[in-house]
Amino acid sequence: MAFAKLLKWFQNRNLRKKIEKEIRALAPEVFNDYLYRVDVLDNGNLILSWANEGFLKFCGITAEDLNHPWAAADPKYFHQDDLDLIRQRVRSLLSGASRVDEYRAYGPDGQIRWLRDHAHPIWDPDKKRVAQIYGSIQDLTPLRKSEIVLQDQLSYTNILLDSTEEWVIRVNQAGKIQYVNSSGRSEVRRQFGIELLPDSKILSLISETHREIFQAQLNKAFSGDKAKWHFSKLFPVQPNSELEVSFAPLSKEGAIKEVVIFLKDVTLRTVWETALLASEEKYRRLVEVSPDAIGLHADGKVIYINQTGLKMLGYNTLEEVEGRPIIEFIHPDSRQIVAERVLKAMLKSEPLEPMEEKFIRKDGSEISVEVSGVAFEQRGQKLMQVIVRDITERKKAEHELGELRKKILQTNDRLQAIIEGVKDCICAVDMDLRIISCNTAFELMVWKLYGKRITVGQKIWDIGIDNPEERDRIIRNWSRALTGEVFKTERKISGLVKDSIVLEINYSSIRDESHNMIGATQIIRDVTDRYQYEETLRKSLDEKEVMLKEIHHRVKNNLQVVSSLLSLQTDFTDDPKLVTILKECERRIQSMALVHKELYQNDTIADADFTEYLNNLLVALVQSFGANKRVGYSIESQDIRLNLDFAIPLALVFNELVSNSLKYAFPGNQKGEIFISISKIENGLSISIGDNGVGLPKNVDVRNSEGLGLQLVGMLLDKLKAKWGLETVDLGTRYKIELPIPK
Repeated sequence: MAFAKLLKWFQNRNLRKKIEKEIRALAPEVFNDYLYRVDVLDNGNLILSWANEGFLKFCGITAEDLNHPWAAADPKYFHQDDLDLIRQRVRSLLSGASRVDEYRAYGPDGQIRWLRDHAHPIWDPDKKRVAQIYGSIQDLTPLRKSEIVLQDQLSYTNILLDSTEEWVIRVNQAGKIQYVNSSGRSEVRRQFGIELLPDSKILSLISETHREIFQAQLNKAFSGDKAKWHFSKLFPVQPNSELEVSFAPLSKEGAIKEVVIFLKDVTLRTVWETALLASEEKYRRLVEVSPDAIGLHADGKVIYINQTGLKMLGYNTLEEVEGRPIIEFIHPDSRQIVAERVLKAMLKSEPLEPMEEKFIRKDGSEISVEVSGVAFEQRGQKLMQVIVRDITERKKAEHELGELRKKILQTNDRLQAIIEGVKDCICAVDMDLRIISCNTAFELMVWKLYGKRITVGQKIWDIGIDNPEERDRIIRNWSRALTGEVFKTERKISGLVKDSIVLEINYSSIRDESHNMIGATQIIRDVTDRYQYEETLRKSLDEKEVMLKEIHHRVKNNLQVVSSLLSLQTDFTDDPKLVTILKECERRIQSMALVHKELYQNDTIADADFTEYLNNLLVALVQSFGANKRVGYSIESQDIRLNLDFAIPLALVFNELVSNSLKYAFPGNQKGEIFISISKIENGLSISIGDNGVGLPKNVDVRNSEGLGLQLVGMLLDKLKAKWGLETVDLGTRYKIELPIPK
């Protein structure tokens, strides 16, 4: 900074160059800053033309590396967040304005350094632009690190202050509150209804009767001495309170500028001490209702034990224990530590922290207890008050808990062994997608697929970080699982070891005992062999389906050939009865051929579209009997698909019944209609087929007919276990068929 200002004083170019030469010679010895000069070329390029040794060393370059163009905001030199500042700085300097900026740069060791850069541009009046830029740089890194350490220390101090139960208030010399810890804010507000707000006067909150003494103690602390005072009803509110207030000076920059005030609510303790001093009887009344054992001893001998304590030790009256040495009730394992604790409490008048000890009961049995205590003085005599809690049940529970933990650990080890023993890859992550558990199979699979080692604690997307699409896919699937979704997916992926593998991946969530989401799990199974086997089966089935379609096509063609042969035979037969028989056989064969045609023309060969088949059958039969113009037909049917076992017998039944209608229902040139209705019922199909013709003679028994057609119908329907018969209608003939079809 001083160097830049010094150069600004000199406007004569020759004189400046002479001084520059002298300053260059002195710079390594005089300045600790990093000094530099940048020349600005006519084309706008920047050249680092000179720098002192400190600058060269910081940049990791030598004097031979100077006088080369360099990028003013090269990302490899400057921190990413400061690149915009560097660009703005360069533009400003080139416009002729001086700059002082702080930014982060990378040192030769790759570490981030905080720098303060003072730069001053030199304007060339002839060229009307900046010709050179002089600058000096100070390394602020140690200062920044110190600030971070200081900030951490302040944060740590605040945490400690907020965690203490004492009320902590920091005030300045003007008596204004600068800081209050969380206990102070909440307890003063709860107990006294007073808000300890920043910058408020502490004395304005104090009761008038205590302001003078409070100010005196505060002044004493500002003079450098610590002070402590006991206040009764310090705040001007209704509740009585006993507060122990400590004043401690706080030095800053060698002077006491603030005082820290510690307030401790000792109301209960004061009440207790008052009760003890006022009356032994009142003391007994207070402690006798305690669920814990309470005792007093002095000079190592028992003075008093409440009823809970007597019962705990197995005694009935106080006379049995009064005056006896306390050592008689202490187990040998605990006597040394008890003696040390009592001595410490008596000498320093400090309360005893709760500690586990062993006592001896009247019958000689042991009892585990937790003992806390406090020493105090009454009428010139040192007394020790102890509070004893029976922790036998707690110890038993802790022992049982320890045993349970052992069992849990054993179960966990066994479960881990099971997980390690399975071939499936298992991995679990927390809500931050960090791996919390995985088996060896998963680690091996990751290495085979991605060539990476994955361990507990890593982010799950680290396995696919080299491939952005793979990384996004991994995060997307895990994110679905972390929302509670349970799903399965299959992926075909190429790895480093295998060219192509197929993985079946199951995702599910992990919840705690309160059903809160705490993570997700993934089970991966290599189904490559199964996938390949299914592909082989699929190809085989496709081939067989093609072959079966070809068979149905050939069967249809063969039936067509038989039908054609029968048709040719009728041309060489003069017997009308024989011609009729041949025609009926031809129609029956045609009806079966139509079924095979439906099968090989469908997408699937397992069943035929029976509704479409009926349309084709009725067209063929009506044409066969030459009744196109006088007989119509209608079909009402749902989407019915039947396999070959039902389709062919039912096709023959429809052929016979429709043929009978075409032959007998409409004599002469009488017109009429044939109708068919098929609907699905619970266990099969309900079929209605009939016409509006002349009807059957009344004495006809369709179940015992001498005609071949009805005999064939009965035989086929009985084989299909169908219920069938004639329905009573006013006009024509109608058959009702109920066909059971197993599911």
